[in-house]
Amino acid sequence: MKISKAFNCYVDEYLILKGADKHQIWHYRALGRYASIILNDIEIEDITMKEIALFQTKLRTFGKHRCNNTMNNYVSSFRMVLKYWKKRGIDCLDYTLIPVPKRDPVVPAFLTADEVTKIIESTNILRTKLIISLLYSSGIRVSELTQLNRDAIKDRSFTVIGKGRKPRICFIDTRTEVFLKKYLSSRKDRLDALIITKDGTRASNSTIQLIVRNATEKAGLKKKVSPHTFRHSFATNFMENNGNVRYLAALLGHSNIQTTAHYSHIVDGDLKKIYQRFHTI
Repeated sequence: MKISKAFNCYVDEYLILKGADKHQIWHYRALGRYASIILNDIEIEDITMKEIALFQTKLRTFGKHRCNNTMNNYVSSFRMVLKYWKKRGIDCLDYTLIPVPKRDPVVPAFLTADEVTKIIESTNILRTKLIISLLYSSGIRVSELTQLNRDAIKDRSFTVIGKGRKPRICFIDTRTEVFLKKYLSSRKDRLDALIITKDGTRASNSTIQLIVRNATEKAGLKKKVSPHTFRHSFATNFMENNGNVRYLAALLGHSNIQTTAHYSHIVDGDLKKIYQRFHTI
């Protein structure tokens, strides 16, 4: 079985039936294309550790440089495909023999509460105020925001379907509630979507990204800000106020507590203050 067929069949026969989200499906199809190009679409039964090493080496510079975290995702996904076909009776390389590159430690970029307020106050566009305030107060992903309908938020809470199609409850603050009511009362349409474009269609991820970028530039901030930055900012603010990391994991929709532990840089900052307070020379 050719590599290209192995990846495509894995998507069609397993991921889609499993109910994987579109981003995961796109990821595996793209990886299958990379693997078939780099390894000349050889038979999956002919893959050895030599081909795996070549795949990793070429992939790091295939199109653009890829960091260890990206390589970790790619290699882990390749292992999953081999594992699947091994269980299906294909005589292919044992996936457990393939080492996975270690992930680099990541300190998420974030905004302070004052910086978020500065962005909100820099614009007179109600939709922009709502988008930024909602992203920051709830910590949701941009894809989760664009999927929201106008009747989703009630009593300052709502449910989203996150990664892995797992539902979770989210909340907004009173500032966001004010913007939400004003925005909806200004709408003359009957569209279901919460956030719509000027053309009257549901806003896409790229539309939200552009709105955020323009608002950040207008506020005069020099930081590189994306919709996901507000998710990091939400988490950072939560930890700064001594929030429990397990509660934060639930609010963010993290199935692995280690993912939430990336926000330990906040704890590190507290430790430094404590050290400076109690250490004497």
